[in-house]
Amino acid sequence: FGTMNVKAAVTITTDPSRRGTTDTNSYYITNQSTLTINGVVPGDQLSAYKVLDAYYNQTSNAITYEFTEDFQNFLASSSTYRDLTVDEYYQLTSGNITSGSTQTESTLDTLVSAYATYIKNNSVSGTAMSMNGTVATLTADAGVYLVLPTQTMRVYAVMVGNLDFVASGSDWNLNTATIVAKVSEVGINKTLEGGEQEGSFGIGENITFVIQATVPKFPTNAINRVYTIHDTLSAGLTFGSVNDVTIRDGSTPLTISGNNITDSSSHVIGTIAMEGQQLTINFTGIQYIASNNITITYQAELNDSAVLGSAGNSNSATLTYSNDPYGDGTSTTAPSEVFVYTYGLEIFKYYNSGDSRIGLSNAVFDVFSDAGLKNKVGSIKTETDGYDRISGLKAGTYYIKEVTAPTGYALLSGTLEVEITNDNSDTGTLAGYHLESIPNTKIGSLPSTGGIGAILYLTLGIGLMVGAVVFIVIYRKKKLGKQNS
Repeated sequence: FGTMNVKAAVTITTDPSRRGTTDTNSYYITNQSTLTINGVVPGDQLSAYKVLDAYYNQTSNAITYEFTEDFQNFLASSSTYRDLTVDEYYQLTSGNITSGSTQTESTLDTLVSAYATYIKNNSVSGTAMSMNGTVATLTADAGVYLVLPTQTMRVYAVMVGNLDFVASGSDWNLNTATIVAKVSEVGINKTLEGGEQEGSFGIGENITFVIQATVPKFPTNAINRVYTIHDTLSAGLTFGSVNDVTIRDGSTPLTISGNNITDSSSHVIGTIAMEGQQLTINFTGIQYIASNNITITYQAELNDSAVLGSAGNSNSATLTYSNDPYGDGTSTTAPSEVFVYTYGLEIFKYYNSGDSRIGLSNAVFDVFSDAGLKNKVGSIKTETDGYDRISGLKAGTYYIKEVTAPTGYALLSGTLEVEITNDNSDTGTLAGYHLESIPNTKIGSLPSTGGIGAILYLTLGIGLMVGAVVFIVIYRKKKLGKQNS
């Protein structure tokens, strides 16, 4: 697999202590070359595992290849490859390592995938490659190497590099090998409908959540294809039914029947279940997903257990997947969180008495979400301490109208406009409530700022003046009558 670059003719050096078995007059070649992997994700670690050793017979100027001891042990353990020879190995076809696909039906891929599983299960030691950004390199003895990640959050295809020889007349040239890594990214993102990570809602409102997950292309012969989404809802959300969930493979809808998920070809894609506040979707048939993304959509109702105010209600989704296709290792993404907010409105009705405020009971207010007072969201009736509340409001502008004043107090005219935001929702006596303090005026009092008391006094004054004029006119008429008689 990969691109081979032929180096100039080399003088072959050997280790006389290591004799070949295929050609007993050959010795282990110690010439070294460079294996390069491009396209590695920074921070990942790769190791190389040798498959073939190279041997040289100086007398016949011949080079032969033999399986390494670790690879021979693998072959001996395999019913499929037990009798494989080196010549048969070199006749195997291979996929194009630079294609960008991690799936191939090639026979060589099948073989080295099986060896990768053997390596994982039997703790075969490899040689760590030098990592520099997106490039991994290894300077190693001539031969053939299988490359696998030993530290990654992603999914890599198997990679094979040949550091072997090419004859040029009586000379031998040694190849270098350059491979473009085939890497699949994995990730998950949970949002509200529309793509936001947070939003405010009223109690009883249905909220649409969207989960988008990136699907890796597991190698065809992978034995470990774990791909499970866990979505945890806060106590303030009531989930409906799994049959109300929609799941799409790219733009193609999948079918949910009971707890099973199937595609149009009746392949079982996975299972779905809701236990407590956790929705679990286990894609046991992830190999049948045709696209590189899955979209999950569902609704949940905001209930009375929702936390009010800036603390919010956190809901998160995680993805557990195999980043070790040939072993049993898995990795879990960091939670993708969505915050749902809801708020409360608190009213304090009071009368100013000197420097103190006296709470007034039995003041009734209607609360509307529109200036035209058409959409009533609730009513508030103050208690003996002058306070009362309404909860479960989304952020926005509200309009308060007093419909009943406390006994002995004047009814407020007009409406009071209130803005509820996440910044001002924690000003009340209880967390998550926005506080509005509203004064009242006693009937018969004349406040310094005017208002209904001033109008009342003005009306009485005018009435007295009119009465006095009428009295004087009547008095004068009576007096003139007496004089004329």
